[in-house]
Amino acid sequence: MIVARRLVQTSALGLAAALALSAAPASAAVNVVAVGQTYTAASPYTFSFGDSSFTFTGTGDIFNPTAISTGGTGQVNTIFGSPTTNFVDRGTVTFGPGMQYAAFGTPTTIRFSNGNNFIGLRATSGSDVFFGYAFTTNNVLNSFAFNTTPGAAITASVAIPAAVPEPGTWVMMLLGFGAIGATMRRRRRVTATARLA
Repeated sequence: MIVARRLVQTSALGLAAALALSAAPASAAVNVVAVGQTYTAASPYTFSFGDSSFTFTGTGDIFNPTAISTGGTGQVNTIFGSPTTNFVDRGTVTFGPGMQYAAFGTPTTIRFSNGNNFIGLRATSGSDVFFGYAFTTNNVLNSFAFNTTPGAAITASVAIPAAVPEPGTWVMMLLGFGAIGATMRRRRRVTATARLA
């Protein structure tokens, strides 16, 4: 009987905490999108963010397999006026204000884009500027990400973060566990009653 009361008190406390959390909206500073798509000259891959679009095209060149073009207000990180890449194995890379970006209306080859690379991106939505990156391996777009805070820099990562459940999901999960526990408890009572009869 004491165990049952503690179980009810613990469940009630957990439910109250879950309900309190459900009132707070979930927010994330970085939005990462897993893609895993191969792009070629005949089959480019395009994605949009805000008022900007980015198209990745395969070149067929083993050392420079990626070309990029932008639409809308999209821009790509550059060096000496050409789109550039940052090799993943050289450590972390942060893209943001103070770096050079340019638009490319036609597919422009990114030199030395073979292997694992980060490509810096700049997009706008209205008057807000957002910084992001694309993570590529040869002619495969693994993922792309944008910082959802306007004007804030973003640090590139090969890891695609696991999804974090929304507070409402936690509430549903806890209610489900409570329902399973109540059903199991009820079955024990029915079984015990059946044995006595």
